[in-house]
Amino acid sequence: MTTEEKEILSRARELSARSFERGIYTRTNFLTEAEAAFISEEKMAVRPTFFGGYEEAERCVALFGSEEEFGYPWESDLVILKISPLAQKFADAFSHRDFLGAILNLGIKRELLGDLLVHENSGYLICLSQIAPYLVENLKRVKHTSVKAEICEKLPEGAGVSFEEKFVVAASLRIDAVISSVWNLSRQEGKKLVEGERVSIRGKIVLSPEKNLSPGDRVSVKGFGRFYYDGEENKTRSGRDRIKVRIFR
Repeated sequence: MTTEEKEILSRARELSARSFERGIYTRTNFLTEAEAAFISEEKMAVRPTFFGGYEEAERCVALFGSEEEFGYPWESDLVILKISPLAQKFADAFSHRDFLGAILNLGIKRELLGDLLVHENSGYLICLSQIAPYLVENLKRVKHTSVKAEICEKLPEGAGVSFEEKFVVAASLRIDAVISSVWNLSRQEGKKLVEGERVSIRGKIVLSPEKNLSPGDRVSVKGFGRFYYDGEENKTRSGRDRIKVRIFR
């Protein structure tokens, strides 16, 4: 565990203890998938839940406390910021990197920012409410295009994550065999991806191609994409595994 990860874990323990002792909600800043994974594995006074502003969010805050315990719901301080060109007709074509680069160039810490989604050449940023006014006031340009930032109530339809449901046949439930089947690679190519540390499960790098997947695992492969492993459906006559995955579009 890195020094930074140790600091994040120590902070999470403090927040959990404060929630337990005072009977109040506490939360972390935004966490990467890997950071959320190791926090969720720790024994704490109050177990966290993870919330990123929409379903399937990759970057989430760890929330300590629940309505069941406290008798009142958490008042979320996560907001959605829409970043759009002043004149869409004359705007550059934007990517995720373009929007994020413009935001970080304002000196904003990444831990204050959640996911950023691009839809119809506008960016939709999940962020903490404390920095939203600063972004609204100061984010005026992305690439060579003048933009405006404004808080919106919800993500537009189609801006969230969508999946392609797929059934594939794999030689086994090993990670190298599954990713090979999902992307029509040879078993050796799948093994090399794992050994090259390009494969992660729930944000944690996989070091062994022999690791078996469990239903619900979110798998990322650099250069290829991400998918959910939903489990084994049945065996083929030859004894191979027919499995279900949902590939992120």
